Amino acid sequence: MRPQPERLDLIPQADPAVLRRWGVSDCGRVDRPALVRSLARLQDDEIAPPSDMARLVRHIRHRYHRALIGLIEDAVALAEACEAAHSGEEFWPHGLSDRLVEILEALEDHQQREDAVVFPLLLAGRPQAAEAVTTMEAEHARIRRLLDVVLALTQGFEAPSAACVSWRVLYVLTCKIDLDIREQMRLEERELFGAAHP
Repeated sequence: MRPQPERLDLIPQADPAVLRRWGVSDCGRVDRPALVRSLARLQDDEIAPPSDMARLVRHIRHRYHRALIGLIEDAVALAEACEAAHSGEEFWPHGLSDRLVEILEALEDHQQREDAVVFPLLLAGRPQAAEAVTTMEAEHARIRRLLDVVLALTQGFEAPSAACVSWRVLYVLTCKIDLDIREQMRLEERELFGAAHP
C-alpha cells in the first residue's frame, strides 16, 4: 500500500470560516462547491459607472468600499494560513500577509476619510474639496506603491507550478484586489476629483 501524501491542515493557522468559505480548509482537499460559489462572487456586472457625481459616489461606496475590505480580510487570513504551511518552500512570497495587512489598513483609513470628508465636500461643491482631493491623490500614490510590492512578491500573481490550490486561490484574490483598487482610484481621479480642480 502506497503511503498517502501528507495533508497540511490550514485551519489552526487561520479563521476556519474564511477557509471553509473558499473551500480550502487544507492543502490536500478542495470543497469544490464552496470554491465555485466564492469565485463566482468575484465576478462583477459589466456596467458603466454613472456620470452623475452623486450616483458615482454611491457606486464607489457600494462597488468598491464595502466589497474590498471583506475581500482583503479574506486574503490576509488565507495568506497567513498558506504562510504557516508553505513558508519553508523556495517560491513562497515571504511577507505577503504583512503587505496585505498594510494595504488593508491604508485602504480603511483612506475610505473613512473619503466617506467622512472628501465625498461630502465634493458633493456640496465646497472650495475646501481641492485640498482634500490633493491629500487623497497622495494617498493613492502610497497605495499604488503597496500594490506594486505585492505584485512583485507574487511574480505578477503567477503561482509556481507546484503550488497547492490554497496558494492559487490566494493569488486569484490578490489579483482581484489589485485590479479593483486600481480601478477605484482611476475612477476617482478621472471622474470625481476633477470637479475640485476646475
